Amino acid sequence: AGELQHRAALVSTARQQGKTVALTALVGWWLTVRPVSHGPQTVLTTAHRLDVAVELFHRLADILETHFGARVLRAYGRNQVEMPDGSRWLVKAATGSVGHGLSCDLVVVDEVWSVSAEAIDQGLVPTMRARPEPLLAMWSTAGTEASDVMLRYREQGIQLIDAGHPGDLYFAEWSPSPDMDPMSPEAWAYANPALGRTLKLKTLEAESRSPDRAAFLRAAVNLWVATERGWLTPGLWPELKVGEDVEIPAGGVVALEQSLDESRYYGLRAVALADGRTAVTVEFQAGTIGEWIAAVERLAADPKIRFAVTPTLDIHYPAHLMGRRTSVGYRELLAWTPTVRQMLEQKRIAHTGEQLLAEHVQRAVAVKTQNSVALSSQRSPGPIELARCMVWAVALTSKTVVSGKPMIVVAGG
Repeated sequence: AGELQHRAALVSTARQQGKTVALTALVGWWLTVRPVSHGPQTVLTTAHRLDVAVELFHRLADILETHFGARVLRAYGRNQVEMPDGSRWLVKAATGSVGHGLSCDLVVVDEVWSVSAEAIDQGLVPTMRARPEPLLAMWSTAGTEASDVMLRYREQGIQLIDAGHPGDLYFAEWSPSPDMDPMSPEAWAYANPALGRTLKLKTLEAESRSPDRAAFLRAAVNLWVATERGWLTPGLWPELKVGEDVEIPAGGVVALEQSLDESRYYGLRAVALADGRTAVTVEFQAGTIGEWIAAVERLAADPKIRFAVTPTLDIHYPAHLMGRRTSVGYRELLAWTPTVRQMLEQKRIAHTGEQLLAEHVQRAVAVKTQNSVALSSQRSPGPIELARCMVWAVALTSKTVVSGKPMIVVAGG
């Protein structure tokens, strides 16, 4: 019907793949074609630095002036284009106050990995509230642990993929699977759609010999830094997916956890299989504490299910289910991570193939502390809540259950 299918978009590739060319086409189309059916438009383009944001202006402003009769203001920091129909294009740096006082139809954020949550959530998103069909278009290469906004939208995109239905977010990423060797040409091909066209393989081979491996992985392989320090052998996780003929039984242990920013809540279930393995599956993802409580109550209808609850969620845990609750936290993570990793390496754990679980488990980084190892949210390049849940749930499920009365044994001399 001529309406946009999404209100937000996140596109991620390695560097030098033509992102600026794509943005030139997007902004140019929005200023010249979109107004014909939707009236004058206001476009705002921004980036983490003003010089990066202005680069797009240099590419497109002359075309709009020469071929479409636009009036162009070329003043650094106040770059602006005004079209004959009244549409406007403004260029700003992504500071905390960007967008204030504006009402925008299209907001383009380049290199969103380095843009703050304040700029996106308080500066840019509110500018589109009053517009009928706005679009927030975010483009970037992979970021770092501090790229909280990009991580949040990326996580939302993966959740939509797992759910199997579209939402308000369009998510596209060119990157290798976490189980691939990131230093292989096969992995590079997944992150570089321009390979063989404007980018040559020998260029990547030369860059791969750089002493700064983390920089190469981000820029050329579009991987989040620290991924190469994951706790599992590359390629192991996909091998552990259960076959279609394996039925996951009821019961088991459901581990409950929330994200560090308290915006997402997870439930992961572990249950013993008949062949001796322990299967794990994502039971739910919730956006509010109310949805989390409802999911817990739904799972509690199975009397065989027990729950592992972290201290931060304990205050919200239903009182009538206290008898089926075990408290878990960092101490248990420290004690059980080595055992669960051994079970994974020995292929005694299976999973049901959720993409979000794969992301959390394969990006998790284990650090040595107190003569043991534990999964570290601080050292991992993104959320790992489901990986932590897996450690707690698998360990509790696989513990030997001792039943019956104690027996006294007397040995004679």
